[in-house]
Amino acid sequence: MITKVVHGWRVGGLIAYLMGPGRAQEHVRPRVIASWDGRDAGWQPRQTGSGEFDRELGPLIRALRAPAVAAGLAERDDAGKRGYVWHCSARVAAGDRVLSDAEWALVARELLDGAGVAAGGDVGGPRWVAIRHADDHIHIAVVLVRQDTSRRFWPSRDFPRLRAAAARIERRLGLTVTASADGTAARAPGRGEIEKARRQGRVPARVELARAVRVAAVASDGVAGFVAELEDAGYLVALRWAPSGDPLGYKVARRGDVSAAGGPVFYSGSKLAPDLSLPRLLRGWEEAALGSEAASPVEAARRRVDGARAAIGSARRGQAGEDADGIAHATRDLLTAVGGWSSGLRAAAEVFDRAARPPRGAQATAGLRAAGLRRVARQLLRQRRMLGVPDEPGPAAVALAVALSALLREIAAWQRERDREHQARAATEAAGAVGRWADEWAVSPTLVGAALDHGSVVRRPRRDHAVRRRSSPPRG
Repeated sequence: MITKVVHGWRVGGLIAYLMGPGRAQEHVRPRVIASWDGRDAGWQPRQTGSGEFDRELGPLIRALRAPAVAAGLAERDDAGKRGYVWHCSARVAAGDRVLSDAEWALVARELLDGAGVAAGGDVGGPRWVAIRHADDHIHIAVVLVRQDTSRRFWPSRDFPRLRAAAARIERRLGLTVTASADGTAARAPGRGEIEKARRQGRVPARVELARAVRVAAVASDGVAGFVAELEDAGYLVALRWAPSGDPLGYKVARRGDVSAAGGPVFYSGSKLAPDLSLPRLLRGWEEAALGSEAASPVEAARRRVDGARAAIGSARRGQAGEDADGIAHATRDLLTAVGGWSSGLRAAAEVFDRAARPPRGAQATAGLRAAGLRRVARQLLRQRRMLGVPDEPGPAAVALAVALSALLREIAAWQRERDREHQARAATEAAGAVGRWADEWAVSPTLVGAALDHGSVVRRPRRDHAVRRRSSPPRG
């Protein structure tokens, strides 16, 4: 269950929105399902017309605002303070069963009690109402003023306590268990960005730029090459410099994406993803410069993946060695490089993105195995650009995919053992995508030998066998 809390000032405006059609007519049969005094559906606004949203909202709004009026609180920002209207949305995961109104009403009360906002049985507590207008979520509006004293209050540590209450509800109702926020998610496009992209018939700029920056970072070995990669791909890049002449940061924009004033819409690296800031990129380039490779990039990459998998296994057994977080982060670079082989592998790289970042407060440490992964990733990208993408991968490339899938599963197991559910889930999904890409190839004696060491059968596309059968001369 995903919970989100925002603060505001006008409970009347919030109720009008929640009981109305929504921004895109997405609200269906909005209704009150729970309230502070137990009347629950009895607070459903009276119908005043034939339309679904023709309702008299005044009595409910005035009742909710009464304690705030008694306290002399305005419906506007006073000196930049946080608003006293507490608005929580609670949503179940896709695929969970549809909860009844009665179940959602109980959920609302458990969330408020668990978050320390409105304790069960506290008749002098704040006034609140829960509204439902969709199958998968509800909204809870609370006026943070006590009824018995007319005093404004702030719940202590309501965010983490709310998350803990949601976890208890998930287990009780048999819902999908969601992990807590850990600071590893890339920033998602806002509503305005999504609507603008829809009008243009393109993916949101933030998504496209993150992909382009990641590929450019893997393909280059320094700031100059990084900027050149992005400019060659058709993007606008601007660097920020320190008085000493050292680069401090960068921002990137795609051509044709302009603001209302007509200027390009730039995004800094850190706003695209937590690990795409220039200092983080510089650290990665420094790591990749350690050592060298003598074998062909694909063969070297497979050996590096095997070594990384062994290192993660050692970390899982509690043996001292290279930092597993550093290896996971570098694995993302290698996935970015092989993502050019197919759309499925490209999707795997994007899915794994979250698994590559340690949670908030943790710091990935560089090591030789991580450096080797970054180095072969850059070499793979450069080789592909020089030779072009082959019609089909050779045995070494398929064997690399098999080994990479095994490494991703090892990373997933390591993350799960540390209760990092977001990262474990992302790594598992990426491993499955890479494995499916390898499984698209039918059994071939040429390729089997290259993959035996990885416990998987390497395949060649079945369509190729059909082509060979059609091209073979008839017998007899």
